[in-house]
Amino acid sequence: MNAFMHVATRSHFRVAALFLLVSLGIGQSRARGQQDLVSFAGQTMGTTYSIKIAPPHDSLPDDLRFQVDAELRTVNDQMSTYLKSSEISQFNASDSTDWFDVSDATALVVKRALEISELTDGGFDVTVGPLVDAWSFGPAPRSNQIPDDASLERLKAATGYSHLHVRLHPPALRKDIPDLRIDLSAIAKGHGVDRIVELLRSTGAENVFVEIGGEIRTTGAKPSGPWMVGIQAPDQAMNRPAIAHGLTNAAIATSGDYRNFFMIDGVRYSHTIDPRTGRPVKHDVASVSVITDDCMSADAWATAINVLGPNAGIKAAKAEGLDVLVIHRNEDGYDAAATGQFQTYVDQLTTVKVSNDANPKDESSLVARVLPLAVVTAVFMGIVVTGMAVGVMFGRRAISGSCGGLNSKTNPDGSTSCSLCSNPSDACKELREKMQAEKPAAENVTS
Repeated sequence: MNAFMHVATRSHFRVAALFLLVSLGIGQSRARGQQDLVSFAGQTMGTTYSIKIAPPHDSLPDDLRFQVDAELRTVNDQMSTYLKSSEISQFNASDSTDWFDVSDATALVVKRALEISELTDGGFDVTVGPLVDAWSFGPAPRSNQIPDDASLERLKAATGYSHLHVRLHPPALRKDIPDLRIDLSAIAKGHGVDRIVELLRSTGAENVFVEIGGEIRTTGAKPSGPWMVGIQAPDQAMNRPAIAHGLTNAAIATSGDYRNFFMIDGVRYSHTIDPRTGRPVKHDVASVSVITDDCMSADAWATAINVLGPNAGIKAAKAEGLDVLVIHRNEDGYDAAATGQFQTYVDQLTTVKVSNDANPKDESSLVARVLPLAVVTAVFMGIVVTGMAVGVMFGRRAISGSCGGLNSKTNPDGSTSCSLCSNPSDACKELREKMQAEKPAAENVTS
């Protein structure tokens, strides 16, 4: 089992909301021509990673993929909660409240996590794991049971970022509560992306695309233009892109909950647990995408704003100067709110929603398409009928179907003669003359 396999889905579900808009190769390849990319992919942290390197890449080492895998294994060794030997697992297992030595990287990640915890007043909290487990969104089998209030209060007492401390020189962690444990799954993948980007740049690669489990960072560009990433529509049933965005020298991460929740008595329980309440968030946010300079921060902020909700999340994004796209549900579908460079897409997303709602508009469009055809048909039929009338008037010919003028005539016995001629013919003419000749006799009989 990979180290982050369950961790990746416990405090936040890192949806496959981001994806490459160029094809991904499996296994290292170096294709022909200056337009081709070096690409390879693999598995790490319970998910997949993919890397693309655009020309020039002649100086890349032959064992580049080995170096990448080794770097990612180091991240696991430091921050996985599923490796009992990792630094974080050993810190969690310890009941000491003294400083606990860790690597520079682990201390750096925890420091950034605590900074975002402070900025969000606890909306982001790497100690929330026990509460996530209580709502059955942890590694244990899903029970879809609502924990009782007493259990939640007891677990809340054993959590809280304010009980976690970090120092960088020398790097170490400390906790006030012996049972306090931390889970870096909401920030470690982004950190892993940053480390691979730096590794690639150390080899001379300037134009790179690195993705781990949907968290992405790019440098430079492809020969054909900027690296393009897509943000998936928060649709549970379909995988369809909502927008495509060119990403240059930046990182993007997305957090969403539209595939990880349970329903009880019509109430939706999100897997996103608010550390401040110990309960699933109640707002209508479907997904949050964040662009920052480094992927570690984008990773953490995506989860943090998902907890804060659309209003507080946008407020925090503006305060921190973040580029954020929040897609939230409404009765008809989705709405979007954004800051920074994502504002470009709000109208686009709104237009999609309006189009879905605009059945009257669609009906109007249908009428507009059919009306010209109906007018042409009516004019044509009018010309045909007029021509037939003129023919009858000047040609002294009865119109087919009128029974030669006999359809309203009755025989002396009360029957009609229309059935004798469906088309004016000599037989009709003879019949009409015969009736005219017999009329005086008949009238005489009547009188």
